[in-house]
Amino acid sequence: MEKTTEQELREIKLGYRAKFIKRLTEQFVKKEINEFELRKLSKEQIKEKALKLYGVGPASVEYLLFEDFYFLDSLKTIPPWEQKILSKLLFNKTLVSVDKIHNFFKRFRGFEKLASHYLWEDLFWKRKHKHIEWLEKEIRL
Repeated sequence: MEKTTEQELREIKLGYRAKFIKRLTEQFVKKEINEFELRKLSKEQIKEKALKLYGVGPASVEYLLFEDFYFLDSLKTIPPWEQKILSKLLFNKTLVSVDKIHNFFKRFRGFEKLASHYLWEDLFWKRKHKHIEWLEKEIRL
């Protein structure tokens, strides 16, 4: 990746992500971030360091904490697109507050992100087997 140019990445249809991938690769090559050292840190320390990665914000950090570092409780940030889908899925409403969604997940104390993940997995498994009109309008894949 280090030797690949941004233009080459764009040519394989990565579009705007090409810049992100190049910058992120540089950070790892320059050893600004060391994944193996991160694995020894607390959740808050990982979060602090991960936010220094190019293009990584609060929502991305939560995905990293869950999927790569196995913290099952990290559900603080709900991006607007997820808020819309969760509003429909959980409350059958067009849009409910992020607080209401957080309150729903409080019943899974310590496993909030895992519970959320199960909902997404189930929803997209159902989508694979049956057309869900309201979901297609939201995800536009």
